[in-house]
Amino acid sequence: MVLIHSDMSVGEIMELYPESKELFIQYGFELFTDEQVARQFGGMLKLKTALRSKQINPEMFIRILRERIETTKTFRKLAARDDAGQQPVNLLSLLPCPLMVPMQKELISFVEYLREEKNLSLNCCIEAFFNQHVNFEDYLQCFETADEIPDVLMTAGYSFLYKNFVERFIRQGVFADLPERPVNPSLAAAGLVDPAGCVAVIAVNVLVMVVDRRRLGDLPLPAAWDDLLRPEYRQKVVIRGHDGYFCDIVQMNYYKDHGTEGVEKLARAVCYGLHPAQMVKELNSGRQDVPPIHIMPYFFYKTMRERPEVVAIWPEEGALAYPVSVLVKADKMQKLRELVEFLTGPRIADICAGAYFPALHPDVPLRVPDTARFKWLGWDYIQNYDMEELLETVNNLFLASYREGSGGGCG
Repeated sequence: MVLIHSDMSVGEIMELYPESKELFIQYGFELFTDEQVARQFGGMLKLKTALRSKQINPEMFIRILRERIETTKTFRKLAARDDAGQQPVNLLSLLPCPLMVPMQKELISFVEYLREEKNLSLNCCIEAFFNQHVNFEDYLQCFETADEIPDVLMTAGYSFLYKNFVERFIRQGVFADLPERPVNPSLAAAGLVDPAGCVAVIAVNVLVMVVDRRRLGDLPLPAAWDDLLRPEYRQKVVIRGHDGYFCDIVQMNYYKDHGTEGVEKLARAVCYGLHPAQMVKELNSGRQDVPPIHIMPYFFYKTMRERPEVVAIWPEEGALAYPVSVLVKADKMQKLRELVEFLTGPRIADICAGAYFPALHPDVPLRVPDTARFKWLGWDYIQNYDMEELLETVNNLFLASYREGSGGGCG
């Protein structure tokens, strides 16, 4: 059992659990990259003081820290079994980091159960959706036959809905027509259930506006996504982005609703792009030049210590949602039925909801505001376009207006 409490020193935690160092750095404690600083200063700095200095929610941080440590321990145990000739399950899981960390332990434990009780030997890969070393999307267009594809895919976003993959594999019946399942009415209303039945959406990542009212000044609080297109919000917005590529979920929703003009106006509203963890760090800083509106996953807002001047706004049209999905090969469905039932069942749904990824399972609370609505592109839209080509086109359109408007000069 991982015993961590807020009265422990940061140095003590890193000495007991070396894997915790990466998480401290990720949440803005770059000073601990220096071993001497980590050992000496970290030994004097209480965890509660460190988190208070960054205005980080201590309960949330400790929970994430414990989950990461437990997952690392389980991985070591699994690796030791692999050395003995055991093969894990053939499951490729590509999820955003906030969801991957709590999910890993459950997935690996279930893999071990299938090995021991069901004698099931397949391959397993559990990775972050954005991983500098592993990018499975690079291989999507190289698949020519079904045997090159993992038996079970668990992923977020649109990568497996690109035209080439859909036409070669999904429309050719490579993936099973999964049984209909009851769905939470709020998410059913958003149209997240695949009418073809091949993609089982189990949860959604949701983007909301996080607004610092102090930095907003006299400007009115935006109530809808359309509000950000007004001239008074020019360069007042931060979205996910880096190296010339900005958040496709945000861009595509504006493109669908407002076409080219909507994307151009959005680009003029955006001051610069950051990773959501960097957005949290910015909003918690004392800098005066930080833009007041940050579009980020609801999970990252919930990691922040509550402050009356910083609020999460669920726009009138709904939070921007994109699916966490499961696909299963039709010829392996019978063999993997127990795994599929686990992935689409209440335990995984509860993990998703606990990470503020609202789950479709009707027996699991959404853990979002009661009045929250959800907005996403829709199955008809993504199936009527070559999404890979459209995403690139829209991002280039965004970049042209962003650079023309001197985007990035305000941070």
